[in-house]
Amino acid sequence: MNNSDSAPLIIEDRLPLIGAHVGSSGGLSRSVGRANQIGANCMQIFVSAPRQWKTPVHSDKEVEAFCSQLAELDVRPVFLHAVYLLNPSGPDGDLRGKSVESIREYLRWGARLGAAGVVVHLGSSAGIAPEEAADNLCAGLLAALEVGGDVPLLLETSAGTKNSMGSTFGSLGSMLRRLDVGDRAAVCLDTAHVWAAGYDVASPDGLDRTLDEFEREIGLEKLLLIHANDSKVALGAARDRHENIGDGCIGLEGWSTLMSHPKLRHKPWIMETPGPDKNGPDAAQVELLRALWRGELPLVVTE
Repeated sequence: MNNSDSAPLIIEDRLPLIGAHVGSSGGLSRSVGRANQIGANCMQIFVSAPRQWKTPVHSDKEVEAFCSQLAELDVRPVFLHAVYLLNPSGPDGDLRGKSVESIREYLRWGARLGAAGVVVHLGSSAGIAPEEAADNLCAGLLAALEVGGDVPLLLETSAGTKNSMGSTFGSLGSMLRRLDVGDRAAVCLDTAHVWAAGYDVASPDGLDRTLDEFEREIGLEKLLLIHANDSKVALGAARDRHENIGDGCIGLEGWSTLMSHPKLRHKPWIMETPGPDKNGPDAAQVELLRALWRGELPLVVTE
């Protein structure tokens, strides 16, 4: 059962595309209702436990219900996030093999669910030379893509922590050129990660410089998804710490700069923020991003 051919297209009257990572416990179809409940019109999910190697298992009935809910509630695009255990870059051959097979499974499920992409963390060199890690990574991603189909892998920017892969646009651009798979590979830019890696996305001049570098090294047509996360850490701190929109170091004015930039206004924005109650993004955070997209700068972010 493959629903990718029937996936609806993004159209102008649905802008802005503001969504969240939502839980899929109790059945895939429930995730769509959860997204709709907070006002999201796009979303991201796991299709298996993110900290386990379990193969995703969902019945045809559940897949049909999920796709029907997407169409009925007009929640699209939907992205899948691969499990956190992946390390297709490091020296451990068994771990690389598990990582490749897990990515293959997510690509298969992406095709069944009509997903617009599968987001993957690129892992760590774990002490080997960066060049060897890049060889491992590209070989692993190419092996995963042999599964076929047209769902793209979205290489997620990293926060620049020690040995992490993909923390600079130059390194990501180099990987994409080596992969040479056209539309089958693109980029997911995480705002908290690039901020921690030293890219100033909060000030107008800094964001312009950041996007100029992205265009030069990768190409903005390759930016298919933005993870909208504020950061608990300072610019260049090289740590992955998400914060609610406006409550972190990027700040409310920084988010106004991001949401209003003409090169980003048509992109899907998916929050992975902790939420005010530590239960994930809520309706207030979704509406806050919409307001900032409209050019409104609220005086108060949260109670």
